[in-house]
Formats: sequence, C-alpha cells, structure tokens
Amino acid sequence: MLKGEQVYLVPLDRANAETARAWINDPDVNEWLLSGQIPISRDGEIAFYSADESDRAAGSAYRFEIHVAEDDRYIGNCGVEQVDRTHRHAEIGICIGSLPDQNRGFGRDTLVTLLRFGFDTLGLHRIAILANSENERALHLYRAVGFTEVGREREAVYMRGRFRDHVVLDMLDREFRERYGVQE
Repeated sequence: MLKGEQVYLVPLDRANAETARAWINDPDVNEWLLSGQIPISRDGEIAFYSADESDRAAGSAYRFEIHVAEDDRYIGNCGVEQVDRTHRHAEIGICIGSLPDQNRGFGRDTLVTLLRFGFDTLGLHRIAILANSENERALHLYRAVGFTEVGREREAVYMRGRFRDHVVLDMLDREFRERYGVQE
C-alpha cells in the first residue's frame, strides 16, 4: 500500500473491475483519456487485469486503485507504465473515475504519491506524463505538481472525430526532491 495525505494506492483488485469499466465507458470520464473513447467490453476489462498481473510480475508496469483514506472509497485508477530500468524512466497516468471526487485534491495527492513511488522505490530518474492539449484542468494540475512541458506529439490521437495533440511533460528525481523532499 502506498500512502498519500488524502489517498492510498493499492494494486488493482478484480472485484472492482466492473466499477472501473463503467467509469471508462462513461463519456464524461473518458472525454480526456488518452486510451480513447472506444467502449471496453467485460472481456476486454478481464484481459486488462490479466495483463496487469503479468506486467507487475515483469516489473514493466505498476497499476493501482485510488482510495480515499478517510472512508476507503474507491475513486479511480493510476499507474506507472513503460518502466525502463536501464535508462531509469517511466510514464505515469491517472483517472479519477468518480465524478463527484474530481477537483477535490485527490488527483494531486495521487500524482505526488505515484512520483514518490517511482523515484524512491523504483529508483527512476525521469517520469513523464501526457495530456490532451485541450485538457486545461489536467495541464494546470500537472504543472502545479511540478511537471515541466518538454514537447508535443502532434495529432497523436483521433478523438471524437478529429486528431488532437498530446502535451508531454516530465519531472526529474532531483526536481521532485527539491519540491517534496525525501520521505522518512
């Protein structure tokens, strides 16, 4: 279990797969998901959970459920993906699927907790995050957490009838420690 100030993160639990699938298939949630808006079937979600177990065992990805510490409420998923142990970098992602729990500080706390895991536990040097260029809320949050914009993937995804850019942001381990210190 990874503990933040407001949230805690635990490995994915298949018992919550249907809740996660409902979020991902909700247009109000998937509007900005980089994975797109294609509906996920029950079989597709089961395959995702199986892949998660394999990826975790291989050390290539670590996905978590996000729970509110105050009442154990399950509100979303997040993860460290594409872990490259040789070059010590990875990409993180987050989805607060519970709409009433968005814009309440849980996303920020989740990101800091994921970054701490990536830098302190996995020993990463650089962690990236991507956002749709039109997703102002995400870009504001990522910059507020301390990510720096480093580039743009032009017309990277086809969403809702048109191509959209991705903004690439990243953070280095020393930048994280300057901002958040070392956890004891």
